Amino acid sequence: MNELPSQGKSNGFLEGLIELFAGFEDYRSPYAPTIQPPEELLKELVQNASFKSGLISATCSLPPGPLGILSILPELLMVYRIQGHLIMDIAALYGKEVQVTKELLLYCLFKHGGAHVFRKIIEESSFKILIRPTTVRVFQSVLEKLGIMISKSIIRKQFARWVPIGGAVVTGTFAYYDTKRVGKTAMELFSKEIHSDEIREMLESQ
Repeated sequence: MNELPSQGKSNGFLEGLIELFAGFEDYRSPYAPTIQPPEELLKELVQNASFKSGLISATCSLPPGPLGILSILPELLMVYRIQGHLIMDIAALYGKEVQVTKELLLYCLFKHGGAHVFRKIIEESSFKILIRPTTVRVFQSVLEKLGIMISKSIIRKQFARWVPIGGAVVTGTFAYYDTKRVGKTAMELFSKEIHSDEIREMLESQ
C-alpha cells in the first residue's frame, strides 16, 4: 500500500524531531536555580517563547499554496526547538536540568494534546512525577502515536496555507497558545519531585 502524503511528512518530521532532541543534549540553559523560582521570570520566559513561536509560525504561513506547504515541516521544527529550549530553561530555574530526559521533553511538548500517549511511561500525581524505564519498543510506540497527532496538525496547516493572511493569523495564534500550554506544563512538572531509576543511577554516578 502506498504511503499517504501526510504520513510521509509526519515520518519525516519524527526523524527531524529525533535529531532535534539530540541537539538538546548539547544545550545548556543560561539560567541557574534559585531557592524559589521567580514567578515573573518564568512568566517572561513563557511569554517571549510564545511570541517568538507565533511570529515564526505566522511568517512561515504567509506564502500561499505549494510554496507555503513546503514550509510546514521547517516551521514545526523551529517552533518545537523554541519550546524545547523553554522547557530546559524552566527546568534549570527549578534546579532540575539534569533530570530532563527525552520522555519528559516529549511529555511537556505534547501532554496537552495527548496525555494518554504517555500513560505507560510517565505517571503524574499532585506532588511527584514517576518515570518508568522505557524500552526501545515502547518509545517507538509513543513516537508512532505522536505521528498520528502530527499528521492531523500537518493537514490543518495545509488548509491554512491556501488562505492568505487569515491562515497566517490562525497558525500564528495557535503556535502562540500552544507554547503557552507547553510552558505551563513544564512549570507544573518541574515544581514536583521527579522519580526515576535511570535518573537516580545517573545522579549517583556523578
